[in-house]
Parts: sequence; structure tokens; C-alpha cells
Amino acid sequence: MNKSLSRIHLGMAVFYGLLAALACMVHLNGDKASVTGAAILLAVFGLPLLLHFFAMRGVEAGKSWGRNLSRVLGVLLLFAVPIGTIVGAFVLMRTGKVDWQQS
Repeated sequence: MNKSLSRIHLGMAVFYGLLAALACMVHLNGDKASVTGAAILLAVFGLPLLLHFFAMRGVEAGKSWGRNLSRVLGVLLLFAVPIGTIVGAFVLMRTGKVDWQQS
């Protein structure tokens, strides 16, 4: 169910995971590296990763909370110009009545 939207959320979760790993590697290789700084970076990138993961699971199951979470994430992505705007618009299109498949 809702495979294209589910794949978008999976892709975004992987993207945020890679960003978190890269940011932590760069931070820990610096001169003033700290575990606290790495933890903050993991929290900043980990929250959207988890939100997209939970949205993916809800969308796959056709749950209404997955649809609502997808809409919230889609609106937030609209502000990430230019790529996020395209992804956010696609997410919002896929959560409409025509494209949504409920379980």
C-alpha cells in the first residue's frame, strides 16, 4: 500500500542517517571534538530520521496517523528549498484522497 510514499520516507530516513554519520565523523575528527557535540548532532539528525521511519511504517500499513505524520513532514519539507520543496510537494500529493490507500 502507498509504496511510492513509503519509499520517499525510507529515502529521507536513510538521507538523515547518512547526514548524522557524516556530521559525527567530521565533528569527532576536529581539534575540539567532544562526545556531547556528537550526541547533539545525533539528536538533531536522529529526530527527523525517526519521524520518517515511523511515517514509513504508518504509510505501509495504511494508517491514518501515518497519513497525518506524512502531511506534517511534507509541509516541513516545503521550506527546504529547492530539493525539499519538490519532495514535500510530492508527499503532500500522495496523501490526498485520490492516492491514499487505507487498510
